[in-house]
Amino acid sequence: MTVLSKRSFLLLGGAAVAAVAGVGYATSGTQTGAGFEHRFLTVDDMQAAGALIVDIRTPQEWRDTGVIDGAKLVTFRGEAGFADTFTAALGDELDAGRNVVLICRSGNRTQAAARALSARISNPVISVEGGMRKLMASGYRPVPPT
Repeated sequence: MTVLSKRSFLLLGGAAVAAVAGVGYATSGTQTGAGFEHRFLTVDDMQAAGALIVDIRTPQEWRDTGVIDGAKLVTFRGEAGFADTFTAALGDELDAGRNVVLICRSGNRTQAAARALSARISNPVISVEGGMRKLMASGYRPVPPT
């Protein structure tokens, strides 16, 4: 018979409760429950996956810091109407099953945009945690917008 310490018993009990409740422990990224993920991706990760990369910042932000090479530029001005603007601008590029990766300055706007989009498109949507700030801090050098 195995005897568990109080700490081990509590840890196992907590894990069992979490499993029954359907709570997962993710090591990379956060599944929001809203139909999208919010996690950090490098540009190499995005490109290797063949993702549609969309920079939702303003034109002034694009000029100030540059953009990801090959990213589509569609400004997010709030959830109301964004999904319509987005699909109108990128409809032909929304291949079934293709990941849509959204990036902004810090990752906050992408969560709101992802929430609006995930309810309207069938593509997997990923909001980049940390945004351009984190990408640039990790060594990525953006290109001028075209």
